[in-house]
Amino acid sequence: MIALSGETLLEELSSFLEKATRVVVVGVGSDLRGDDAVGVEMVRRLRGRIRFPNVLMIEGGAAPENFTSQIRRFKPSHIVILDAIDFQARPGDVILADPEAIAGRSFSTHTVPLSLLAGYLKEQTGARIILLGIQPGEIGPGSRMGEAVKASMEKVLEILTEKLSLISK
Repeated sequence: MIALSGETLLEELSSFLEKATRVVVVGVGSDLRGDDAVGVEMVRRLRGRIRFPNVLMIEGGAAPENFTSQIRRFKPSHIVILDAIDFQARPGDVILADPEAIAGRSFSTHTVPLSLLAGYLKEQTGARIILLGIQPGEIGPGSRMGEAVKASMEKVLEILTEKLSLISK
């Protein structure tokens, strides 16, 4: 896994979403742990930008597995999981990864490993699934989101807004 630039991220997301018809965006993280909140914060902000019937936004919090029935009922063609992921890079660096490919590696701070969640959702929905992760800096209890993570979040939001808006046309 390598950190992606804005241009590469745009190309990779465009390729992933090329034939998308129904997309679920799941934000994972905890508001109480600084940079760990980036996934849920992105979903909240995307909700204000994208309101289309074929895009479902879910604030999964620290237990996104609690929303699997809602995701299954939506019948998505694609699922994008947003989370703070420790992939040993600089705070704010961004990766795209197949969440099942990270099985056995502990990147996330949440109850069920994202690889298990992704495997279950893929089996149940047949959807293509991708993990968009931002390297956190500070995830201690009571900490605030850092500037590098905020800056990356803004870039990712611009790209996701553009790509998801195209699906809805």
